[in-house]
Amino acid sequence: MSAVGPDPARLRYLLRAAAPDRAATWLLSDGEAYYAPEDPSAFPLEDPVAMLSLWDARASVPLARVGTPTRYLPPFPIRRVFCPAVNFRSHQDESGMPVPTEPYFFLKFASSAVPHGSTVVAPFQAEQLDYEGEIGYVLGRSGRHWDEGAARAAIFGYTPANDLSLRDYQFREQPRFGKNWVMGKAFDSSLPIGPWILPREAAPEGEMTVRTRVNGELRQDGSTRDMIFRPEQLIARLSEVNTLGPGDLVLSGTPSGVAAYRGRRYLRDGDTVEVEVDGVGTLRHGIAFEPRPQKTASGVTGDAVPP
Repeated sequence: MSAVGPDPARLRYLLRAAAPDRAATWLLSDGEAYYAPEDPSAFPLEDPVAMLSLWDARASVPLARVGTPTRYLPPFPIRRVFCPAVNFRSHQDESGMPVPTEPYFFLKFASSAVPHGSTVVAPFQAEQLDYEGEIGYVLGRSGRHWDEGAARAAIFGYTPANDLSLRDYQFREQPRFGKNWVMGKAFDSSLPIGPWILPREAAPEGEMTVRTRVNGELRQDGSTRDMIFRPEQLIARLSEVNTLGPGDLVLSGTPSGVAAYRGRRYLRDGDTVEVEVDGVGTLRHGIAFEPRPQKTASGVTGDAVPP
């Protein structure tokens, strides 16, 4: 670990990770080198407000250069994940869904989030595991009843995300109840995210492009110009009924190109998925499927403990 600090003007990224011979902590990066607070206890790892404090203090807090991360965490401690359904026109067109007149949301849980560099382990029952490359909007202010200007100001930064979906669960519709969003969208490790946050003040102005690749093959390539509801519209709508704040993540929705509507194969064991957001970063993760449990003579699976 070097005591040479960075040029604060060059710092662009904020993340949580473990560097060589160092416990996981908040880190700052210029895209090449990584820096940790000399006193990490001042920035608790599980406190989302700590990301705001560290970013604001980056020019004054003592920082030490550390090695390239060996293990990533989700880039901030996630409390809630709000996901808009069908929010890119190209995805609306490929799915045959009507254009929504207002945002329609579903949720993922904190337990859904897994970091950059991890391997998602899907349920053994699933046969239609699909990808949805998205942009995550990380909130940095608390409040309710925001107009669009206040909602835009509440965005702290951006991070790549993958809204993984079990289509064979999601599309099991029941009369009057609709799709099964929880089973199809909110399963364990259904939200790979990271590797870092690009704070809004360090981000370029204008549109963003999101691309998804599976084993290097380009599957999705879309622009935020194609969004039906802009980020500030999504956030303002959510704030009508939710007190939002640090720890909350709002996704963008996904562009066209998902396997479900393009006749492409679903994700398989051993695949590598990349979600690239221009100017922000590239999320990379693997895919695996859990083994089918074996039943004992008493009918109890190997993972279960008899009473």
